[in-house]
This record gives sequence, C-alpha cells and structure tokens, in this order.
Amino acid sequence: MKNILILIIIASFLSCSDEKKVAEIGKKIPDYSFNEILNKDKEPFNLNNRDKPIIIEFWATWCSPCIPAMKKLENYQEKFDNDIEIITVSTDNRKNLNRYIENTQTSLRVAFDTTHLKIFNYKYIPHAILIDKNGIVQAITTPDKITEETINDLIKGKPIKLEETEVATSNFSLNKEFKNNNYQYKLTSENKNLGFKNEIKRDENGEPISLDFRNVSIYRLMTDIYGLSSAARIYTVKELPSNKYCFNLEQKENYKKGLLENAKEILNKNLAVRADLVEKEVDSAYVLEIVDKSKLPEKSNEEKYTREFRGPFYSGKKLTSYNLIEYLENEVQKPIKDKTQLDYEFDIELNWSYEDGFSLNRELEKHGFRINISEQPEKIKMLKLSKNNGG
Repeated sequence: MKNILILIIIASFLSCSDEKKVAEIGKKIPDYSFNEILNKDKEPFNLNNRDKPIIIEFWATWCSPCIPAMKKLENYQEKFDNDIEIITVSTDNRKNLNRYIENTQTSLRVAFDTTHLKIFNYKYIPHAILIDKNGIVQAITTPDKITEETINDLIKGKPIKLEETEVATSNFSLNKEFKNNNYQYKLTSENKNLGFKNEIKRDENGEPISLDFRNVSIYRLMTDIYGLSSAARIYTVKELPSNKYCFNLEQKENYKKGLLENAKEILNKNLAVRADLVEKEVDSAYVLEIVDKSKLPEKSNEEKYTREFRGPFYSGKKLTSYNLIEYLENEVQKPIKDKTQLDYEFDIELNWSYEDGFSLNRELEKHGFRINISEQPEKIKMLKLSKNNGG
C-alpha cells in the first residue's frame, strides 16, 4: 500500500511537471511530436529531432485569414527549402484538411492534431512559432509579421525582429451601474479577470429577457444589440479605439421598453460612441439575387431551425434569406442586399473553398442564387458609429 501511494505521488508530480512545459520565447521547445501527418512522407514530426529552424503554423480551413497565410508560408518553404522546415497544424476535421490538400496541392506539411493545446496555448489563429536550429523558441507571432528578413535571421541565428502593428487605443476607464424598480445594468471597460461572452437570453417566444456581454469589442456589442446580420453593416465616421466592454442588463417582464431598445439608449447615453441606424447609399453594393428559379430550394419540411458552419462549409435547415445573408456577409466582409424576395423557409448546404474565389458563387448557383455587384447605387441599412459628445 505504501509503495502504491509513493507511485501515485511520483505520477502526480510528473503530471504537474508536464503541465508547465509550454512554448515560451527564449526557452527550448518542449519535447512534442506531431504524429498524424496527412501529406508528404506522412512520417511523424518530432520537434526535438530536427537540424534546421522550424516554423509551426496553427490554422483551420474555416479561418479566412489562415488561407493567404498558408500561401505565404508555402512560398517561403519553396524559397528556403534546404534551410528551414515549416509544419502546419490544425484541429480541424480530417475531411476538411484532406480536401484542402487535394484542392491546393500544397507543398506544406499538414498535421492533424488535437492534443497540443496544453503546450501551445494560443487563443487565435493563424498563429505561428519560430524555433531556431538549437530548438530555442525565438518568436511567437502571426504569419503576417513574418518576412524574408525574419526567416534569414532565423536561419543565421540572429535575433528576430518583428514589425509592430499600431492599434488605436485609449486610456479609458468606464464603470457605470444603475438600478431602479424596473431594470438594472452594469457597463464597464474590459475586465481581464473575466472570459469572453456575448449572450442575449430569450423567452419561449423569442423575446429578449436579459443580456450579458463580457470583454467584447464595440463591433460585437453593436452587431448583437442592434440585430445586424453582421459587423460588415457597421461603418465609422472616424477610426475607433480598440476598447472592449462588459455590459449586463436585466429588467422586469412588464417594463414599457423592450430590452434591446433600453440597451441602445443606455449605450448611447454612456459611451463615447454614438450609434445611429441609417440608410447608406453604396455605389457598388453586393446583392444576393435569384439567377435560376428552377434550382431554388423547396419549402422546408423541417420542424425547427438548425444551422452548422465551419468557414466555407455551411448547412442549415428551415432558413430564411436573412439567415443566408447573415452567413455570407461574415464570409465576404461586405454588406449584402437581399433581392431574392423569398418569403418561405428552406434547407441549403454550401461547400466551397477559400482558395478558389469563384467557388462560393458556383455553390450558390446550384441553389439558384448568386452574389453580384450592383450596376447602380443601392441603399443599405447600416449602423453609423460616431463621436458621442454626451458620452
């Protein structure tokens, strides 16, 4: 019994020690092997068994900024082929990764791996780690910061110089609380002790009953509260600071104002940013149109609305044209005007590729739709953000 207890203590100690092994700049890369390589020689890739500098790229097929980053790294791999190794790693499903490999014929090594997150503790992708030939982590960055000069320095063992990105910031501190017999709210600046959250709770009839936002950008906050199809429908009169906010609002069921209307008034009263819904005329607007009525999806027979999306894959049941535009706007990052005039719910599945710029419309055309650029100016409902003198 005593021996078993000792073994448990030793095992616990070793387990705790392993958890501390994370990738850090200036330290040796932890001993880790990517065992499931989907292309090239398909041999496991051990980080501590290399004689060249390594770049690790974390990505996904549904991540639009990841695709140009992959192409950029592929060009670097071809140019510095004998002097550096690049491995790209994803937790995306194998089907999507294999489809990407087949469609692009990428020369980059692609690994499927879901167990690396304790060592490579990243929150956003694309995400890159640069390791010198001695196994020392020289930089943790994003692919857009990597240049030929960066790679040359990595190969030669020189200190890595990365371009800094200027972000508009402001030293602001917001802390507003209010409570009466009808409602209560708390609106503060970013709280790093809290995680990220954007939630609007609704009753069985779909009516909003409370909201809870934590550490969200002004764009995320406004998109949800104003019920916009995407943040692409927000435009600013002047560049805004990259502040984040926490906002909680609860109110009684019989209060005269709707929850979201109340939220809009609170924000316009307390923030240095004012929001106004306007009809903005756009010279070359994107529009969703019907190009073939015979291919339009039939009326849905499903009992409830469902949807699934992973970047260029989108599947939904009991959708409206608004739901479809909501997805499309988030992909093309432009407001899209609905010119379909569809008044029924339908089912649809889209499976396109970021690498092929025409594949989205080819998929839409299978269902009778197409995104076009209007030949004349179009008025589009958008949210204007401007300086709030009263905030």
